[in-house]
Amino acid sequence: MSNRRLLISTLIGFLLIYIYVIPVYANEKEQSNTDLLAWGRVINVISEIKNANNLAGTKVTIQTIRIRLTSGRFKGREVTIVNTLGFNPAYDIKVADGQGIVVALDLKDGKIKDAAVADHLREPQIYTLIAIFIFLLLLVGWKKGLKALGTLLLTLGMIFGLLLPGILRGYNPVILTVVLSIMVTIINTLIIGGRSRKSLASICGTIGGLVIAGIIALKIGKAACLTGLGNEESAMLLYLPHNIHLNIQGLLFAGIIIGALGAVMDVSMSVASAIEEVQRVNPDLTFAQLIGSGMNVGRDIIGIMANTLILAYTGSSISLLLMFMAYHDSLTLIMNMDLIASEIVRALSGSIGMIVVVPLTAVIAGLLFNNRSHQTKPALPGPQIEEKEYNFFENWVNK
Repeated sequence: MSNRRLLISTLIGFLLIYIYVIPVYANEKEQSNTDLLAWGRVINVISEIKNANNLAGTKVTIQTIRIRLTSGRFKGREVTIVNTLGFNPAYDIKVADGQGIVVALDLKDGKIKDAAVADHLREPQIYTLIAIFIFLLLLVGWKKGLKALGTLLLTLGMIFGLLLPGILRGYNPVILTVVLSIMVTIINTLIIGGRSRKSLASICGTIGGLVIAGIIALKIGKAACLTGLGNEESAMLLYLPHNIHLNIQGLLFAGIIIGALGAVMDVSMSVASAIEEVQRVNPDLTFAQLIGSGMNVGRDIIGIMANTLILAYTGSSISLLLMFMAYHDSLTLIMNMDLIASEIVRALSGSIGMIVVVPLTAVIAGLLFNNRSHQTKPALPGPQIEEKEYNFFENWVNK
């Protein structure tokens, strides 16, 4: 894949994000004529009264703070805010001198009528982490790192620019996700691996593994009556504005496919690369030997990648698991909860797809690379005419 195509793909990713993502947040600010969010910095905590009684008779802490706005049209303006703590520890936002906060402004006739602490300011730290990730990716990966960054931007652009808007417009989320996953697989693999037998084997193996994982998740999920409403975010989708009605169960299966895509692509490319390398070192290997080499590499990868998927899903649910353990809930209760069953199906379906992709990719790569091995034919009497067999894959690679 040439640098020009990599640049074009990266620009497409940027363009999709610019067209579909940025306007969403820009319009959100423009349409809000009463409330506005801005960055702020706490100058000092003027006073802090503990154990004060509120209207409900609850003991609370009342902070009076002076803040300076650091973004937006009121940048540089100083505002005094009363911040009440104690209603719920999960929603309390206790601030200190010099701390960054998000300020919710109540406007009237273009002037600040009131202000409140909306949340801690976390954006600068997140942007710093993104910058560190990009720097290390380019420093260690060099050209491959640049390609990985380009494919990442393109993938994000396709998700935010095609998948999510398509789901909101009422398209079937499973079908849309499968089509998008195939597109992402083809584009990313060609950018990273170029036009080669290795890429072709990886693409075919990845698509096969995703299809199998999706079918298993769909069949098991429907048989287990999974609704996709196991968490608060999914339940909130039932009340979207503008009469938007989503297939919540389909979103669950779409999420399973997207979640497994990265691991499946990784395993498939690793197996295909291994077979390419052993065939390059020893072109005389047979079809069975090539498959055996790919399977040996794949078996080593499976154990680590299966743990990666399971641990990722377990880590996202650790608070819930601790709650179950603390309350000594029965296994029957836990295993039959929609949320837990959904996470188990999600993790195991992705792992099954990753496992299946190893033999799939090994067989496909074995077929493709075995096509280049030298085959000796018995010599015939008389003058010999050299025949050159047309090879579709050879032609495809050398174009």
